[in-house]
Amino acid sequence: MRFVLAALGLYALYRFVRKPSPRGPRALLTDMHKQQRGNANAESDVTYEVVEHDGGWAYKVGDVFSESFATQEEATQAAEQAAAAHRSAGAETIIEYQDRQGRWHEELEPGEARPQTHVQPGPATER
Repeated sequence: MRFVLAALGLYALYRFVRKPSPRGPRALLTDMHKQQRGNANAESDVTYEVVEHDGGWAYKVGDVFSESFATQEEATQAAEQAAAAHRSAGAETIIEYQDRQGRWHEELEPGEARPQTHVQPGPATER
């Protein structure tokens, strides 16, 4: 029993001492900024790209896809609405997100810091 308690104590000490990785929405923006160093506004620019996905159409930001839509026009309209909402200032709010390890986190998001958003339409489809 003492061995189990000692092991748990060492594990707790390890978790306390190690530096947690800063994963989350702010870290994603920082990563995007590092990838686009040549662009002075990279941290404040977010592009919504309309793509074929899951048997339909969706928009994506980075590697994250929206739900699927039946038509490209519906996906483009939804991307424009999401981009407009992303640009508009609001009140402080608590956001929840899941990291790559499956853990959920909560953060306070200030309402005044909003990026520039753009919608990149998908390829033209033949009718």
